[in-house]
Amino acid sequence: MSDTEQKLSLYEFSSCPFCRRVRSFLSSLDQDVESRDVSQSREHLQDLVNATGSQMVPCLRIEGGDGEVVWMHESAHIIDYLKDHFAPQ
Repeated sequence: MSDTEQKLSLYEFSSCPFCRRVRSFLSSLDQDVESRDVSQSREHLQDLVNATGSQMVPCLRIEGGDGEVVWMHESAHIIDYLKDHFAPQ
């Protein structure tokens, strides 16, 4: 999956410290990531639960240009993924 073809969405809620950690890291990148606040949208929460079986946030949804979707939990894993794929070299 090419990084440039990916569409990223971060499932989160504002009072979650782990979500804030990911959001803070994202602010250092020049990468468009859609924020999906599960506390403000039942639809986003239901999408998360349907896909992962869990309400755990943060969760990064990675959609490739081919339609393949990968869901990633754990703030440290998300940040490592973003560093590996989008951080300036």
